[in-house]
Amino acid sequence: MKSDANKVTTPLQESKKQLSLEEVVLKEKKWDVNNLNSKKIDKLIGEMIALQNLPFNFVEGLGFRRLMQELAPRYNFRGRNFFTDFVCKELYSKVAQKVKGLIENFDNMSFTSDIWSDPSSNASLLSLTCHGIAENFDRSSIILKCETFDGRHTGDLVAEKFSNMLSEWNIKKQQLHCLIRDEGSNMKRAARLAALNDIDCTVHKIQLAIRSCLGSQENIKILKQKCKRISTHFNHSTIAQKQLQSIQDRLNQPHLKVFQDCVTRWNSTFYMFERFSKIKDALSLYMNDNEIDPVLPEEWKMIESFIQLLGPFEEATRELSSSSALISSVIPIIQMLEKKVDDYLTRSQEFDPIRQAVTTLKNELSTKFSSLGENNLYTIATYLDPRYKHKFFTPVTEEKIKDDIIKMINIENDNFESVNTNAKRAKITDCMENETEQLGPGTSGFNKKPCLKNDLAMMLDSSSEDESQDEPENSSVEAVLKKELLAYRTKKRINVSENPLNWWSVHRGEFKVLSPIVRRFLSAPPGSVPSEQLFSSAGLIYEPLRNRLEPEKAAILLFIKYNAPIFKFNY
Repeated sequence: MKSDANKVTTPLQESKKQLSLEEVVLKEKKWDVNNLNSKKIDKLIGEMIALQNLPFNFVEGLGFRRLMQELAPRYNFRGRNFFTDFVCKELYSKVAQKVKGLIENFDNMSFTSDIWSDPSSNASLLSLTCHGIAENFDRSSIILKCETFDGRHTGDLVAEKFSNMLSEWNIKKQQLHCLIRDEGSNMKRAARLAALNDIDCTVHKIQLAIRSCLGSQENIKILKQKCKRISTHFNHSTIAQKQLQSIQDRLNQPHLKVFQDCVTRWNSTFYMFERFSKIKDALSLYMNDNEIDPVLPEEWKMIESFIQLLGPFEEATRELSSSSALISSVIPIIQMLEKKVDDYLTRSQEFDPIRQAVTTLKNELSTKFSSLGENNLYTIATYLDPRYKHKFFTPVTEEKIKDDIIKMINIENDNFESVNTNAKRAKITDCMENETEQLGPGTSGFNKKPCLKNDLAMMLDSSSEDESQDEPENSSVEAVLKKELLAYRTKKRINVSENPLNWWSVHRGEFKVLSPIVRRFLSAPPGSVPSEQLFSSAGLIYEPLRNRLEPEKAAILLFIKYNAPIFKFNY
């Protein structure tokens, strides 16, 4: 048997051996900073910093470096300063370009705004979130800006910030459909000074109505405080929690903890009452065995009554706060809530312990939402939502809505002629040629009930048409719009769980004149929740590890965190 030492290697084997040594050396060589793999990792790390609310010095941590050494040993480590510049300049610039391209697809846009402050860092940010619908009826919500604040948040300063943010993105006032804001006096003044078409946040108004309800009776306030003390007792004592779990085991019930009430969110009171009801038996046994102020039988009845009353409001709040929520749902949901309150009052007895509070809630809803039916930002949106259409309107209101839509298209057509945009005129003319020939003489498209004023108006319209055979183009557009409104009205309503924008996407070819109006009015969300949810991330950004972060950098991180996923990180 021959030893290994006496083995003879061939030239080919020597070549392979030499090649493997070269590969080892190559594997240990660090990538150049311009290497594509290195740049890809830079981008991923920068995005991770923004997405996960990480401090920039995270990249200098031992744990991260050990991980990267194992996963990508050829990657040349960069420090905090590099990633600060990389994220705040290069990544921000690329995402901003994508945002700019997206908003160019919107003829009209709605906006939400909110102000957030962090006491620990003295940072204040003003957000502007844009909501728009493209021609294919894809709806997008994007953060345009988080503007930093110095000093007090006065209405004058907020108005100046609004104007600057819109100018930065080259958004003209006529493109702005509406601004949804909270009920703060500074935000109201800012919208007025900036000449913005603004409305209140529906979710805030519901919250204020319920807060008035819960604070209207002394016995309710006492019950709330008692339940909060019990919740605090369990949250501050692991012994109490274990004892409650032991009781739940004996009762063959799941381990459910108490829910802590939060002053700023009314629905946390609902969740607290709801949880108390679910663990009532276990809680009662615990309170019997411990020195704790018990919930009395009449108070348990109050808790059950509030769960029944506030359940629909909690569901409505969730619906109106969802990312897909449209302003068109406000009128239907508010009418539903008002009916629920009326039904409760009809069923309840005179001695109902929360009857006074329910009456307060009824009055608050009536006061806060009485003008909904007079605001075409709500009425037109609801009418153009194929889930609702005319269902929530009287015939008189429906006619007014249609008249408002027709007036709007006439005004827009006048503006269109004044700027002489021939390309858009050709589109409208094509639409008219395809559709106006189907209209018979005297067709109004409305099937109105006999009314003297309407008849006179129709006679005046027809006489003016007879007087001039060279009919202005906007009259033909109006005729097409009337026909489209009639066609839309006669189509069957879709199920309330369906997506109205999908319906419009499928049918947009049938409604060429109406579709731009639909995209405009359905662009608005029902509240300023999108901007508020953005600032829940701001709180995470200003956690103790990075509370010295400059507000400008925090604004950029929020911009990237919110917008980069919208483009699936392709930029």
